[in-house]
Amino acid sequence: MKAFKVKYGIIPAVMFIGLTIALRSGVFSQDKATVQDTGRALTVKVVEAQYTDTVPKLSLTGSIESQTTAIVSAKLAGRIEEVLVQEGQYVRAGDPLVRLESVELANAVRTARDAVAKAQINYEFAQTDYNRYKKLYEIGAAPQQQMEAAEVKLKTAEADLSSARANLGNAEQQYGYGVITAPVDGVIANKTATVGQVVTPGAALMAVENIGQVYAVVHVEQKDLARVQVGQKAAVTVDAYPAENFAGVVEIMNPEAGSANRMFRTKVKLDNGDMALKPGMFAKVSLATGDAVQLLTVPQAAVIQKQGLYYVFREENGQVKRCPVEIGELTGEAIEIKAGLEAGDRVVVSNVGQLKDGDAVRISE
Repeated sequence: MKAFKVKYGIIPAVMFIGLTIALRSGVFSQDKATVQDTGRALTVKVVEAQYTDTVPKLSLTGSIESQTTAIVSAKLAGRIEEVLVQEGQYVRAGDPLVRLESVELANAVRTARDAVAKAQINYEFAQTDYNRYKKLYEIGAAPQQQMEAAEVKLKTAEADLSSARANLGNAEQQYGYGVITAPVDGVIANKTATVGQVVTPGAALMAVENIGQVYAVVHVEQKDLARVQVGQKAAVTVDAYPAENFAGVVEIMNPEAGSANRMFRTKVKLDNGDMALKPGMFAKVSLATGDAVQLLTVPQAAVIQKQGLYYVFREENGQVKRCPVEIGELTGEAIEIKAGLEAGDRVVVSNVGQLKDGDAVRISE
């Protein structure tokens, strides 16, 4: 009985010693590492690279400009008596914008009218004298010398009347310049005119911008020049309305490249009846440059840029591999892959910034 107890008491001790040695020697280290790796695996979403029908496009950036901008200035020196408009106000051609102090101008008109009245009286008196001497001369009752003197007096009076009328016209025109009017239909912009301001001829007081139609102005590089032509349709977006596309058409292309950037200034015309587009807005212009073609694409979220290079993480059997890629044009939420992937390759589209080459991942459905 004593031998049995000793025998079976030794067995547990031997098993414990053996298990301790096994743990220290790393018999179970592989399983332990597997457990730890599984715990560290990042959950990600993956999609397959695939071919999609895509219309080639040229994407450009620029700004919105008004179709017509008229600078408003005074035609004569004077002091502003009244400013009749505010910025953003819509006006029509001929509407008054600014009124100058015009007492002196009004007095000049009144003086010129008086001069015309006097010249008119002198002319009528000279006309009467001429007619009388003409009749007397025809019947031999007046000498030729008197007839000629009456004729000279009439011509002088006629010239004086003409000069007086011209002076009146000038005075009335100057008086009219005292009210500065809108040269075109449009909205008021860049107003600097204030009451009491002394203005000089030609000094800008404000601008009237016709924005019923506007231009998205872009600059086309030489390498893309053959892809753009007058009449080509375009889609324009602005940050103020990110979900809305504005349809336009290429209307003007400068035939000469800019001396500073060697690019060609191009205008895309847009209807702007609701005046949603404002001059100065940043614009993105997309030009369709050909028929639909099949391009290998992945979501933009899959592509990472680092030091001028682009790469994606390709998933295989629960691990990721960093793959350099050559990208092409953006098409909506996708980006063209010119090299580095094949159709069907599974790429990570979430948490890509937390991954490194060889990491284990769990796939989120």
